[in-house]
Amino acid sequence: MKTKMQMTRLIFTLLLTLTMVLYLDHTSSYVSAEERELKIGVVSPLSGGGMAWGYATLSGLEIAMDDVNKAGGLKVGNTVYTLKAIPRDSKYLADVAITAAKRIIYEDKVKIIFGSIGSAEGLATQGITEPNKILLTPVGVFTSRLLGPDKPYTFRFILTNVEFFPFLLEYYRERWPNAKKIAYLYPNDETGQEAFKWMRKYAGNQGFEAIGFPWERGTPDLSPVVTKALMANVDLMDLGVTPPGDAGQFVNILRDMGWRKQIVKTGGSAAHDLIRLCGKNADGIIYFEDGDFSQPKAAFLAERFKEKKYPGIANTVMVPAYDGAMILFKSIQKAGTVDDTTRIKEALESLGTYEGIQGPVRWGGKENYGIDHQIYRPLNIGEITDGKPKTVIVKYPK
Repeated sequence: MKTKMQMTRLIFTLLLTLTMVLYLDHTSSYVSAEERELKIGVVSPLSGGGMAWGYATLSGLEIAMDDVNKAGGLKVGNTVYTLKAIPRDSKYLADVAITAAKRIIYEDKVKIIFGSIGSAEGLATQGITEPNKILLTPVGVFTSRLLGPDKPYTFRFILTNVEFFPFLLEYYRERWPNAKKIAYLYPNDETGQEAFKWMRKYAGNQGFEAIGFPWERGTPDLSPVVTKALMANVDLMDLGVTPPGDAGQFVNILRDMGWRKQIVKTGGSAAHDLIRLCGKNADGIIYFEDGDFSQPKAAFLAERFKEKKYPGIANTVMVPAYDGAMILFKSIQKAGTVDDTTRIKEALESLGTYEGIQGPVRWGGKENYGIDHQIYRPLNIGEITDGKPKTVIVKYPK
């Protein structure tokens, strides 16, 4: 038989053990979750003509990261990750983009590359990412060659000519029923050539004749291109996928040469940059944008861009960039891994409908690309009036 003292010791031991179990159970969420850093690469032009789009991509991602980090980080399984962007400047050039992608993959050991602006840059980057099962989520690559069943690790977070041209040309026909010819000014590379191909197709569907006027990137004086376009006796002057800096030069040259007919901008968000670069010359321009900063749910992006002191001014590419980043984070959590890109890919594919900051977002595109890796989101057609961008109509791709 146990003595009274032995019984007392046994009871004390049991109580102590129970107390420790209850304590550990109560604090398990704090002690079992290991904290680490999750790096996501960014290959985008942070200098040169496409700089506005590059910083819009980077800032959209980093602001989304800030929001997640401030909320406690990204919890994946039992690990909490602090999110960090690893940006590399592509200078809007394919060969530089390849070098940047290689550094991110092999030096930084990153398995997800967010961004890419420009078709040549995107395709060059993809030549490295796909064989290595690196996830690539561009926010500004328009070429239809980017997506396909043979490129399962690429997802596009931005609408392209294929998605928005039909709506834009339909709107043009309603707005200018007597117009016949459209001059399309485009950079003479993969991005511009592909865009002009789709412009001719959809313009023809609406009874327009689209005439192409290519120009070489880096051209210091774009006046000769404008002169040729003016001699074609066109009704609409479309700046197409021209980057904001060059688009501003085109607008000012056109106005200086006396063009008072319609200017339109159908590829790549640029309204805010055109207002800054062209002043009154920008009034009346019809444009396509990836978002609307005047809407309450998106206004914070422009404010945060200014607060964080990024170069230039906020560009609405930030909208799909922010939504795309949040979709990516959500998919990583759902996959339960930061290393297995196949599982993350499968989680991305199962997105369903996501309520973005400017409306519903889902995957589509199989009819055009053979795979549903193209984002479908609301698109905004707007007009610059009295120095301010104003949304005229919002539509959703079919």
